[in-house]
Amino acid sequence: MSVQQTAVVAEIQRRIRDNSDGDAIETVDGVLSYREFGRRVEGFATRLATLCAPGEFIGIEAARTSGSVVAMVGALLAGRPFVFIDPRDSVDSNTTKVSSLGIRWVVRGSAPSDVPALVPAPAEWRGDTAGRHRWAPDDVALHRGSIGYAIHTSGSTGEPKCVLVRAGSLARMVGDHVRALELDTASRTLQFARLTFDGCITEILWTLTAGACLVVLGEEHLTPGAVLRGTLEKFRVTHLKTTPFALTATEPTTAMSLRHVINGGGACRQAVVRKWAAAAAFHNAYGLTETTVCNFLSRPLDPDDCTEAVPLGAVVGDCGFDVLPLTAADGDDAARSRGTRGELVITGESVAIGYLTPQGLRPFVDGDANRVYRTGDIVEVRDGEVFFVERLDRQLKVRGFRLDPGEIEAAACRLTGVAEAVVTAEPHTRADDVAEDALVCYYLGAATAREVRAHLDAVLDPYKVPSVIHQVDALPYTRNGKVDRDALRAGRRSPADTGGPVTAEDRVLDWVRRLTGVTDVRLDDNFYDIGGDSASTVVLVDVLKGLGWMEVGVRDVLRAENLRVLVDRLPGQGA
Repeated sequence: MSVQQTAVVAEIQRRIRDNSDGDAIETVDGVLSYREFGRRVEGFATRLATLCAPGEFIGIEAARTSGSVVAMVGALLAGRPFVFIDPRDSVDSNTTKVSSLGIRWVVRGSAPSDVPALVPAPAEWRGDTAGRHRWAPDDVALHRGSIGYAIHTSGSTGEPKCVLVRAGSLARMVGDHVRALELDTASRTLQFARLTFDGCITEILWTLTAGACLVVLGEEHLTPGAVLRGTLEKFRVTHLKTTPFALTATEPTTAMSLRHVINGGGACRQAVVRKWAAAAAFHNAYGLTETTVCNFLSRPLDPDDCTEAVPLGAVVGDCGFDVLPLTAADGDDAARSRGTRGELVITGESVAIGYLTPQGLRPFVDGDANRVYRTGDIVEVRDGEVFFVERLDRQLKVRGFRLDPGEIEAAACRLTGVAEAVVTAEPHTRADDVAEDALVCYYLGAATAREVRAHLDAVLDPYKVPSVIHQVDALPYTRNGKVDRDALRAGRRSPADTGGPVTAEDRVLDWVRRLTGVTDVRLDDNFYDIGGDSASTVVLVDVLKGLGWMEVGVRDVLRAENLRVLVDRLPGQGA
């Protein structure tokens, strides 16, 4: 047994001894018992200790197999840090991972239940080894023996960042999950997260440290909606941690065996709580790659307690937190005066070692060498509970006001007929040189745009109410599971039909639909009652001029009781 063995691995080995006949991993090929799982882990760790020096990184291909799980646990047992590598990523990306971490050996993909195969790193990933060097080996050597794994995250910048995470910080975080989620030997966790996402760490370790069964399936079994629903039923899954998108797209059924469901990887909406809390104990979770996966986990949530917002929950793992007050440039005066809103800062042992960069190791410490990580997330503390608001880098400035789109999204989702909402700043027209002067709210749900506007008018300050409220049939998502805002914008600007409006009245109504998002615009509507604002007024004036009313001005639109008054002033339309 390695002297580098972590408390997590010690607990897994205890389960291997005490639950040797129990199911450890189930794949489409069958079931691996804890006895066989333990034998494979020990064998892999022994071979790894022979081939790799203490502290030397290995790569594990991100294949959804029992072999990947065996390799991960075996690496922890042997004290050899690991990094998951997805063969579908670009050669340049994987070459950077292999060369920067000095990887010589890789666990290659195999059949779902095969023993992991440790082979030399593929030539296409090694690159020009003569011209490449490990990044700052001296910096990394200082932490030899404490690193559990590396994981790459692009965060909000789009540039990959290599995070080095300690193995020792895993134990308390995993143990807190086991207790909160009531895991036991009868539990069955679906391994949902991609292996290159750190969410897989908690899924795998909370299951195996509890002596439970980990269900490992290919991505074809995990598509949100009907496919995921069938998987949950067929494999009798009791514990599921997944994304807001998957929870929104999938419906729970009485044929499922779910006991605990956890929202992770994005803001949790009230509609999701209402739907899944009826089927199982439902939790919200929050954490970052840089702070060892998860830092907050809620108690089972009652939908009646989440009508305003969904709390992040209690601290898990060996960490604490601070909230840095927003500066005058960061938020609105009302939020600052309450003293409850600011940037979330995670402190303590759960904070990872730092970023490995070509210039060296950038440790997550403050001037006094305390472990500190500024998350870049705005939170609000109310009545002792923490609520996510928005990313600092997603704050918007529209018409002179600095706004948190997450606050507006959360307000929209308080309406029963709204399942999800996304707020962006965009120009009113397609011209690239036009300022982003329109606040646009895309929403998913049965409510009408008029109902959403009326609701937001009642709960938000006027300057926070979007001028465009646009209903969508589905939200587009990126490969990383984030809402694709560029695709939303492109969809809204696409022509609604092929023929286009044919009369002046049709043209005016069509433009008002585009400017407000209201699809059932009528001539009796007042432009400002349905979302018109100063910026969209200018656009509408240009439209009216293009239809022949050359002397029309902003005042004419302001004074018009309804759209009929404007249409009637057009040449050939009457008055």
